[in-house]
Amino acid sequence: MGKTWRCTVCGYLHKGDQPPENCPVCKVDACKFELVEEPASEVESQSVGKADFLKKQVKIFLEEMKIGFVPHAVGAHFPNALLPTAFLFLLIYIFGGGATFESAVFYLLLVVFLAVPVTFATGVLDWRKSFSGKLTPIFRKKIILGVALFVSVFITVAWRLLNPQVLTSGGLSACGYSLLILLMLGCVVMLGHYGGVLIFAKHQK
Repeated sequence: MGKTWRCTVCGYLHKGDQPPENCPVCKVDACKFELVEEPASEVESQSVGKADFLKKQVKIFLEEMKIGFVPHAVGAHFPNALLPTAFLFLLIYIFGGGATFESAVFYLLLVVFLAVPVTFATGVLDWRKSFSGKLTPIFRKKIILGVALFVSVFITVAWRLLNPQVLTSGGLSACGYSLLILLMLGCVVMLGHYGGVLIFAKHQK
């Protein structure tokens, strides 16, 4: 059975006696690869006992998480998932009514408000680690979108706290509040797009 090597930058796994000269995903050289300990076989697990086998699997899992865990990828899923849901609840409230949906929009925005600074900070760390902090056009766009997202969610949360009837009262205030949520949705769509470009563009020929 061949050895398994993991890229410590992007988590790519390579099978073989030696690591590849360059990672096919992030292009770093072989020195960035680490040997991954193979999980025990079924026969081996029976011989060492279930308790020892489980301990070994937990250790392997923790080592894999230490090497390959990407905080920014995890953090980005919060605004990416919650803002479309908030916008859907907003539409349901506008066309169907129901105070519960209006409250749900606010609480979803509150979670996004708490998540965005963490997502932004981990994104900056990942940018410096994996891309040497070079301010290329795509990263400039991502930074602008990230700032626009945070400013928009800050305004909507503060607006709703200061005026709980901002949406229920209707009029221009409700329109402005709704447009800010639509703006945030556009920001996360474009941030996801540029993130996808960074990850998958290297595979396009």
